[in-house]
Amino acid sequence: MTVSEEVRVWRLRARVFAVAGALCLALIFLLKILDPTEFAKGLIGPLVLVLVFLWLYGLFCTYRYWKDFREDEVRRGGSAETAREKWHKLHPPAG
Repeated sequence: MTVSEEVRVWRLRARVFAVAGALCLALIFLLKILDPTEFAKGLIGPLVLVLVFLWLYGLFCTYRYWKDFREDEVRRGGSAETAREKWHKLHPPAG
């Protein structure tokens, strides 16, 4: 697999884990607010663990996405600085 393909794969994985984490967080809040039964309370603990796993793996995927993105830019004749500039152009910091 070429570096460009790896960049696409890691970008997709990061997005999938972000969406799955958001859905898991929404489910936790819905269970907490709408269904305060003992069954729902028993589900919240494992869902929090799943959310933590999704968050950590999402961070890892984002790191690998950045690493492969930078490597791809360097192979195309750019530098680490141009890769950083391109990254921030494609993914502007929040705020």
